[in-house]
Amino acid sequence: MNKLPQHLPTGAQSLLIALATPAPRGDTGIPVLLWGRPGVGKSSFIEGLANEQLPVTTLIASIHDPTDFSGLPVLEDGRVRYAVPRWVDDFTDDGDGILFLDELSTAPPSVQSALLRVVFERKVGFHPLPSGVRIVAAANPPDLMVGGWELSPPLRNRFVHLDWDIPTDLYVHSLTSGWESGELPEVEAKAHAEKLRFFQTRIAGFLRVKPDALHANPEENKYGFASPRSWDFTAALLATSDLLGYRINDEANNQVLFELATGCLGEATAIMLLEYLRNLRLPDPVDVLTGQVIVPLEELDDSELFVLFAGLNDHLKKELDSDRLLPWSDPYLALADRAFKDGRRDVIFVPLKELASTTWLVRLMAKGQAAGPEKFAIISASINSLFSDEGLREFIEVLS
Repeated sequence: MNKLPQHLPTGAQSLLIALATPAPRGDTGIPVLLWGRPGVGKSSFIEGLANEQLPVTTLIASIHDPTDFSGLPVLEDGRVRYAVPRWVDDFTDDGDGILFLDELSTAPPSVQSALLRVVFERKVGFHPLPSGVRIVAAANPPDLMVGGWELSPPLRNRFVHLDWDIPTDLYVHSLTSGWESGELPEVEAKAHAEKLRFFQTRIAGFLRVKPDALHANPEENKYGFASPRSWDFTAALLATSDLLGYRINDEANNQVLFELATGCLGEATAIMLLEYLRNLRLPDPVDVLTGQVIVPLEELDDSELFVLFAGLNDHLKKELDSDRLLPWSDPYLALADRAFKDGRRDVIFVPLKELASTTWLVRLMAKGQAAGPEKFAIISASINSLFSDEGLREFIEVLS
């Protein structure tokens, strides 16, 4: 896939990536909050994305009542139901769209509370918005606000926060060449799911090294802050970025990836994560499983070893019904044995347990038996060597 256009406002490429990302809950788009001074085209850019297939509905938060987002309670046949506001009808049940919440920082606390469910669960009262409706909000930075309210931490944590601006050179370019409009890229759901797993294992490795990074204090972060929800956002956004050609190790992508990670996790955590991802020293899992690469175990730190085994698991689980299962499992078992002898059994315990919880061992033993007595004896010895370890009794329980 090609990268997005370059002559766009600061934050626009990251915005389009977020809107194209399959969300962790199965909807489309990670909710985005754009922070920018007045007059930098936040509203114009969002509304400029509208077309017949992508309607944009703009709501000014400060002029709406909480019931415009939570539904109006109505007594009907002795029961209370919540009447859906008119703006919901702008979106068809099976269509796409953008709900644009402008001037969000002017929304009083009561409206912010009503928006909590809309932003993350995509529900107005008990009525779900179509899965193709993306959520975008815009606000002026706190130092440029006159009046207004600070956003509550629960509402802040439901967005990826992006700084929006028009640099001078871009404005000068627009005077002679016009403004370049944005266009949502397409991301194939299956490809995204596979790439998502790739980044989830790497984030898991990072959190093994920095377990305190899972949570962050909202008061210590200007906009986004780390939580399990925002880590989910981060993995999903990195997966989309990679599919669109924004590679971690390409310096040209530093700004976009930094914007997205910072918008989810806060600047300090984002810097640590991206540095960790750029410095991972991992061989290709297929090269390891096919025996083309001998892993330099002593050169890998614990988090790298954990990520490597998680990646090997992903490939082996795809081969459970394949003739490759037996030859690919040999290097895996040998590497696990080396890790045990190196005193790093605990590092690969979780990946081993995950693979053992599938039908891997049962199918591996069956394929070994079909390959003949000699091969069966070798496979049995390798498996018994691993699972006879006292620390792996839980594995035995999984297999019983």
